[in-house]
Amino acid sequence: MEIKGKNILITGSAKRIGKYLALNLAKEGANIVIHYNSSKEEAKKLEKEIKSFSVNAVCIKANLENEKETEKLAKESIRYFGKIDVLINNASIYYPTPLFSDNLEDLDRFYKVHIKAPFILSKIIGKSMLENKEGRIINIADYSPLRPYKDFTPYIVSKGGLLTLTKALAKELAPYVLVNAILPGPIVPPPDLEDLEKPLQKTLLKRWAGEKEVFKAVKYLIETDFTTGAFIPVEGGRLQC
Repeated sequence: MEIKGKNILITGSAKRIGKYLALNLAKEGANIVIHYNSSKEEAKKLEKEIKSFSVNAVCIKANLENEKETEKLAKESIRYFGKIDVLINNASIYYPTPLFSDNLEDLDRFYKVHIKAPFILSKIIGKSMLENKEGRIINIADYSPLRPYKDFTPYIVSKGGLLTLTKALAKELAPYVLVNAILPGPIVPPPDLEDLEKPLQKTLLKRWAGEKEVFKAVKYLIETDFTTGAFIPVEGGRLQC
């Protein structure tokens, strides 16, 4: 699939990796649905910047923990552009939840954002893609379900569910819709991270990747016509350490 002229919905695209993906896919000629929840100012600024590339963009607010708002996001995106060619489930939440703390509410939050919302969006938009006989769904997952670490079990379990969803959807939506996942490692440090070197100690490449490495994987998964149900690691060798 060529990127130019395609309509792409990216969840959580007002900041960080989502923003980088939106900008660079727009530079490739794609029209972008900018999804945000609380980052309205950043989303509107991004919309203006994307339109400077002579492509179209629209901002849509939705709380992905709310089923109705998630459904509305999918339907409004299709209504605005007529169709969505590429869905990138990028939105994520991440914070520690020690196993023996009172974290059932956190488990529900991770489930809603990392599994339920992608499921709803993929079901609605995937049906439209099947009708158009072409589409791509890309899930931004994590390497951690394949190599878990302590104190983040609800997060890791939910990302593991996203990997299972990827394979299930690849089978459900074949042969016209290709569904894949990307497994990022140390891409960009969180704003509140004090020790920038510690996360790199358990990687082979010993450096932060930068958003461009995720974009390269996304670009490949949009343009390929023969990869589906796959997990693309972008983790600097973390899975081997």
